[in-house]
Amino acid sequence: MRVRKRRSQRRASASPWTYALATWLAGVLAAVGLGAVAPVGSALRASLGLSDGALAWATSSITAVSAALGIPAGWWVRRFGAQRALSWGLFVMSVAAVGSAAAGSWGLLLGARIAEGVGYLLVFVAGPVVLTRIAQGGTRSAALALWGTCVPTGLAIASVTGGALESVWTWNQWLALTALGPLIMAGVLTAVLPRLPRAAVPCAHREAGAWNGALRLGVAYGSLSLVGVAVVMVLPAFLLEQRQATPTVTGAVVAVVCLGSAVGGLAASWLLRRGTAFSALVPLGALMPIACLPAFSAEFPLAVSGGAATLVLVVDGLLISAVFAAVPASVSRAADVDVANGILNQLGSVGILLGPPVFGLVIAAAGWGTVAALVLVFGGLGAVLLLTAARTSAAGSAAGPSRPPAAPGGRERRNGAGPLAKAADLSKRQRTRP
Repeated sequence: MRVRKRRSQRRASASPWTYALATWLAGVLAAVGLGAVAPVGSALRASLGLSDGALAWATSSITAVSAALGIPAGWWVRRFGAQRALSWGLFVMSVAAVGSAAAGSWGLLLGARIAEGVGYLLVFVAGPVVLTRIAQGGTRSAALALWGTCVPTGLAIASVTGGALESVWTWNQWLALTALGPLIMAGVLTAVLPRLPRAAVPCAHREAGAWNGALRLGVAYGSLSLVGVAVVMVLPAFLLEQRQATPTVTGAVVAVVCLGSAVGGLAASWLLRRGTAFSALVPLGALMPIACLPAFSAEFPLAVSGGAATLVLVVDGLLISAVFAAVPASVSRAADVDVANGILNQLGSVGILLGPPVFGLVIAAAGWGTVAALVLVFGGLGAVLLLTAARTSAAGSAAGPSRPPAAPGGRERRNGAGPLAKAADLSKRQRTRP
């Protein structure tokens, strides 16, 4: 009994940034699973006799799950508990990745990837909720902004590692390897994270407009995700067809451009931790359509075009991270942050699914010069909605709607000390109860 008490006290005494980094690593490992199929796509297609369409379904099925079930997942995480959902989501991803590695047909592969998508969704709904409840103030905003870098970081790791191993490992071995990280991280989080109390689930009817803030941020996230994914997906075709770049050069440029999103997220985390307001970041969105002009023009040197495309992704990643950081203040009650993150994931995944076909159809009809116009439309929509949500959050922050439910007496504690102490006290009372 005393050992359990001391363990609970050690959990509560750790820095909120320790928990935030552990949670962020869980998101990165989940994103590695999201991008695991792409590096071995050719080998997998040849081994299972898949068409391009079948391979595309296997690749995007994880995102399709989030696009269909994001909001229901938010409600479920609210009842199950964010900490448990995060660990279980990682465990489900690990088991499903083993199933993908052992799949001998397209049907089995698709089923395993859909199951992996369920785990992925739990991780990406529960992760921001955990961050919201273990930290406060500038630390919380910075941690949530850092969470916005999980996907580009994980995709970059999957692309580099999977590509390097593709020539020496089979696709089965690579997919089996991706199961290891989530499994280990599920155990680490179970042991390390404080036992956060679950939010109460009221049965009262919600007033009209209660989710307006979360819906605005969700549409903003969907629009910005649409831009980022679409630019990355159409850039290789532009470089190969319009710039006559070699596949090696094209791959190197696209890799750098993808990492730009993670750099933007890190910049947002650093700025928000230093007290920069959300509204001060939004005007940077004007750089995206401007940078698209040289990025998708054959009149500029390739280095200039690549740098401009990277700038597009840097700004896009910065604004996406700002969206995540703005979620806690977008809801009228702290207990609603679970569902708000479900809304964010569902609408963001819709944007990710729609981006490449929308850009592809418009480019085919009107040419590469339309990329800047499309980025202006969708990126501008995302920036305007983020600015609106930021102003609403600033106006409502005095009332403290975004404070974690575990804060005792409604008083805010610096750096999340209140929620962690409350979690430890609750854990001790539960263990000493006869």
